[in-house]
Parts: sequence; C-alpha cells; structure tokens
Amino acid sequence: MDKKKKLILLVIIGIFVIALIIALYLVFKSQTNPYPKEAINQESLNSTTETIALGDTNIESSDGYLYTVSKMVMVEKVGEFAYSLSPKLIQTINEKGSYYEWRNGEDYVIYELEQNTVIFALKQGITWNEASINGYSFTQFTKNYFGESWTYSTSESEKQPSGETIYYAKRQIEGMNVEMVLNNQSTDYLATKNGKIVYGKILLSDLAKVEGKLPLISSEDLDKYLNLESYPKEIYPEYGPIQNTILSAVDYKSEDFDTIVKTITNCKSSSASIIYLYKSLTQGNLTPVYKLDLQCEITYKDTKYTIPAIGYVNAIDPKYVSTAE
Repeated sequence: MDKKKKLILLVIIGIFVIALIIALYLVFKSQTNPYPKEAINQESLNSTTETIALGDTNIESSDGYLYTVSKMVMVEKVGEFAYSLSPKLIQTINEKGSYYEWRNGEDYVIYELEQNTVIFALKQGITWNEASINGYSFTQFTKNYFGESWTYSTSESEKQPSGETIYYAKRQIEGMNVEMVLNNQSTDYLATKNGKIVYGKILLSDLAKVEGKLPLISSEDLDKYLNLESYPKEIYPEYGPIQNTILSAVDYKSEDFDTIVKTITNCKSSSASIIYLYKSLTQGNLTPVYKLDLQCEITYKDTKYTIPAIGYVNAIDPKYVSTAE
C-alpha cells in the first residue's frame, strides 16, 4: 500500500475514533447529568411587576429536589377522625370532591379539598399529655389520627385572649420546610387550653420526591433575572406593625386599602432561605423557592412607611423552568 493510501486510511480511522469518543462522551454525559431533560412547570409561584433589591443577600448555588403533590384525598379517614373526636358529630355537608363538614353544636370538623386541609374544633378538647406542643407532637397527632409519619418544625406560638395557645408548625421534607402563605406561613397548627387540644388545622397532602436534582442559582445569577417581568416571584406585605396605629381607620375590605396595597415599592432583601411553597392540591409540582425577608415601602396620605414583607422567588435555574404565559 503506497504512502498516500496509508495516509487516507489513517485520516479515516482518526476521524472515526474522534467521532466515537465524542459520541461516547455525549452518551455518558446524558446518563450522568442529574438535571431534568425538559423544563418543569413552576406551579408554586405566579409573577408580579414589583421589584426586589437583593442588596447584600448572599445565596450560594446548590442543588435542590422536585416534589409532586399527590391527588389522593382522605374523605374516609377524615370521617373516622370526626367520629373519634365525638360520635355526636354528624355529617351536614357533602360536596363531593370539594367540601365536607361534620357538626354538633359548637364542635365541627371541616375538610376542604382546595388546599386539602382538615380544620377542627372540639369544646371539650383532646387530652394531650404534654406541657407544650412541638414538632414531635404534630408527628404523633397525624400518626394517631391519619396514619402518616410526617415530620414538622414548630415556628412560633401565640397566646390568645380567650386563653388558648396556638402552636404553628411547618411540614418538613428531608429537613426542608414546606410553607403556606397564611397563618404565619405554617402548614399546620394546634391550639391547646388547660392541657387539651381544642382546635387545629392539618395539611393532608402527600408530597412525593421525584428522582433527579434541580440546579439552584446563586444570588449573583438571581440578580440578573429577579426583576424581569415574567420571573416567578410574589411579595406578601405584613401590615401588622402599623395596623393598629397608622392604618387603624382603614377598613381592610375597602377601596382605600386596595389603593394602599398598590403603592408597595422599594422592597429590599436582608436574608434568604430555601423552602417549598404549597398552595393547593392541584398545583402538581412542589418546587424549591427562595424565601426573602424584605423591608418595603407603602404610601398612605402622601407619607411613606416601611413595613416588613416576605418575598417568594423562583430558586431554580431559569433554563430548567417553564412558566405559564
């Protein structure tokens, strides 16, 4: 074989080897890439036109996980729960797939499926042999009445004028808190009085982990996307600090209050944490979200006031997220 043919053969073999190496690399990379092949739906958050300044808030890039919200409901279990509280509780409302209610005088159990929560009150109370309620108490309560082994972190408690103490808790998934917007961002609460549980709310949704990981972006990258109009984020002002003073004359159901709400601006972050934001039984995906502690400004009678607020913003690398138009 002359030198020219040998050279051509070597070139062909070289090209083949290079192509094989590239192909094997791509196959290996696709098999080892822990991130989703397709963008996931961001169903925990909507978007707002309000802007947020991250300031010195520092967030390191990391990995998170996707969970799904099971559509399973517990109508039968809640019925058994009602009967165990009091055999006198009678089902008075049965709106299939939506709302169920059991009542006897002032005692009641309400099961609503929009958020998949059970709310109850029992005048005589449930005897509970603990001086105070903690995360383990919630685990025991849900295990006893609903057969679930969920874990919780307790955030705070509030003493009520009527004598009971409300303990707020957040469901945990692998050490991460799940939050809801209302009730101090808790998913559950139990109220005690004279050593008995007298009312409470329990989230009954099952949250299942999806295989694979999600890349969470750093504050440096988040700063590039955060204030784009379509970026998933929500802001929840806390009017408590001025509710009984500056805004004492404002009806929260009035147009005046709506006008005040629309003046919120200049929100600045002071710290951040990773949580999962739960909204409804139908949201499908439960995604990691950055919770930002904010200070925002509102305007009332031409005067600006600073109030605390909570910001929930998408934590996932935007190229792995799909949002509703």
